[in-house]
Amino acid sequence: MGAMAFVPLHPVGSPRERFLDSAEIQQHAEAMEQRLSTLRERREVVRAGWGEKYVERVHAKGKRTARERLEMLKDDDAPIREVGTFVNHGVKFGKLESPAAGVVTAFTKVGGRWVMVIANDNTVASGSWWPRTPEKIERAQEMALLLRLPVVYLVDCSGLFLPE
Repeated sequence: MGAMAFVPLHPVGSPRERFLDSAEIQQHAEAMEQRLSTLRERREVVRAGWGEKYVERVHAKGKRTARERLEMLKDDDAPIREVGTFVNHGVKFGKLESPAAGVVTAFTKVGGRWVMVIANDNTVASGSWWPRTPEKIERAQEMALLLRLPVVYLVDCSGLFLPE
């Protein structure tokens, strides 16, 4: 059996109390919480797709939404780490928006192994492709390739958003 290397650990930097007083630390913490709250709210807007009406349409067809399918696919104790959540954020295509470019891309575990999941969001124009959808999918595949992870594609797509 080989010997393990000894790696001495030394603190790096200075304690924050050395350059910030407790009031400043509290002020920074509150500012960070405000930003995190905004981020959580924006993620929920994206997560809602086009809204409850479209979730009901998916369920009426006997289907599940992309995130519901992802939840069923992943291991029970595995986290879901979405990436590319804000692709197309704030961009209008005519009068319509395409939250997350109409596709969910996320890391999770399946069968104990990390994977990249790509799933068309069928609550956004029935999962059709929008501008930047191909780029988002390609980026997710590149991340999986670099990390040597399998890609699981949950397809439920009506095609392309034809006006674009």
